[in-house]
Amino acid sequence: MTDFRTSSILRRRNRKLRLRICRYVIYFFWVLNFIFTFADIYMYSLRLSKKMDCWRCLFKTYMIIAICVSVGKIPLLIVGIPMVFLKLTRRLRIYVTVLFLATWLQMMLTILFSQEYQAISDVLRLWANHKSLEFFEVHSTCCGVVGPDDYKLANMMVPPSCFKDRSGELEDQYQVGCSTRSVKPVFPVVQVVSVLLQS
Repeated sequence: MTDFRTSSILRRRNRKLRLRICRYVIYFFWVLNFIFTFADIYMYSLRLSKKMDCWRCLFKTYMIIAICVSVGKIPLLIVGIPMVFLKLTRRLRIYVTVLFLATWLQMMLTILFSQEYQAISDVLRLWANHKSLEFFEVHSTCCGVVGPDDYKLANMMVPPSCFKDRSGELEDQYQVGCSTRSVKPVFPVVQVVSVLLQS
């Protein structure tokens, strides 16, 4: 009888110890998740600031969506800690599902950012709306939609962004059109690590 009580007490202690360890592990991952969410917002903001000159570009739109998703995860993370502390298991299941969906959306956007995309739709939209192609001409070393002759056909001056170092010299003029270029991504290391830790 004494052995049974002793083993029962030991089992209860072991269970409490495991629950305490699990709680600390959850808190640790919560802190990491919180830190990486702020790191994501910072990295997305940096990348967005480089794309701000591009009027209505798809890449810029995706970056704004990614920032909104990351900012939306902050209240989700704040709500999670009281649920874990108060052991609200039923609500935690719903919470974990919503957090998983937000993380999954962020993962899809991270995959999207790691791919290069063809600039043709953005270039055509800019040209059709009489907006400057300077963003693509500078970053992709190109000129016009299909070449520098686009400006001549439209009775426009070839802008300085069509020249290497904005020299204006004919031998420094880019001959390739921006519609043939693609936007090369910078591999989002912080976002990939963040998504892996949050999963």
